[in-house]
Amino acid sequence: MKIIAIAHRNQEKPPEAFAPHMEREPKKVLSLMAEDVVREVYSRHDGKGAIFVLEAASVEAVEARFSELPFVQNGLLTFEIYAVGPYRGIVAAAAE
Repeated sequence: MKIIAIAHRNQEKPPEAFAPHMEREPKKVLSLMAEDVVREVYSRHDGKGAIFVLEAASVEAVEARFSELPFVQNGLLTFEIYAVGPYRGIVAAAAE
């Protein structure tokens, strides 16, 4: 199942709160990419988080894996996570 996750930085935490985890966080994301869970990851231009494209069995599976991220464990990031599929408008138009 394709899943989109939108990461939001905790705006109440100062930038220096992220520093102790800057080495471990990308390594964990890379390990999720190596497992083919995270397919793509993008930084938000507003600097307030990231966008992930994932492949997983469920939203709950993604929540469980993201709970392993150092930024999540330390209250620095939260996620909106959505299961997605083909855009219904295009599917309907293609069927005509």
